[in-house]
Amino acid sequence: MAVVRNIENNDLYQYLGENKYRNLRTNVEGIEPENLAQRIFRVNLEATYFLHNSPGFSELINKLNLKFEK
Repeated sequence: MAVVRNIENNDLYQYLGENKYRNLRTNVEGIEPENLAQRIFRVNLEATYFLHNSPGFSELINKLNLKFEK
């Protein structure tokens, strides 16, 4: 699944399918309307790569309370 960055607060989210997202910093899951998601989320290819190839990447973001800039 892809990792997206919220351009309003710089949090990373994992796209779980069917408009469902999980915040990697807080582990909160929720459903976002498609029109809102298209406006505030941008795909982050580097974070997607690390999430799929580095075990513990999402734990690192959570434990260190990390946010990501462009």
